[in-house]
Amino acid sequence: MANTSHAHVVSGGTLLDRNVELLLSEPWGAVKAGVHYNKETLGSLCDQFARLEPQARRGALLGSIFSRQSQQKTLRAEIRSLVDLAVHDKDQWVSLIARALGGLKERFDLGQLQKDVPAVAGALASIRNKIQAEGTPDSFRPLEVNARLTFVFVRDFRV
Repeated sequence: MANTSHAHVVSGGTLLDRNVELLLSEPWGAVKAGVHYNKETLGSLCDQFARLEPQARRGALLGSIFSRQSQQKTLRAEIRSLVDLAVHDKDQWVSLIARALGGLKERFDLGQLQKDVPAVAGALASIRNKIQAEGTPDSFRPLEVNARLTFVFVRDFRV
């Protein structure tokens, strides 16, 4: 008999364990969860989607990215249902992820995305400000640039 003390019964009698919600809320939980997606799990996530915390909703969507390619093919309809639920979510990041997963039908317009999703505009402004204030650390530069700078330094350093 299933232990329902840590689970929620959803329509059709399927159980969504609280551990699943906790896992999806963790920083890398979607990676761990996605490989275990099946029709029952995605059905439960769809049924319970509105009840989940925003971080778990984001994780549920991202889990579909980390599912195996064979899973993505066989679960296409279930993943589409999850994405469709999330497109108009009140959490801007959930909506953004869903829109990205929904597939771009036209050229991606970052400017329009910043207007549509203020959280994206804020994140990009923060990144730009940090880069302007601190410059680009060597660890973020392409390896070719670092190698070229090293070569120039060594060449100019010769006695």
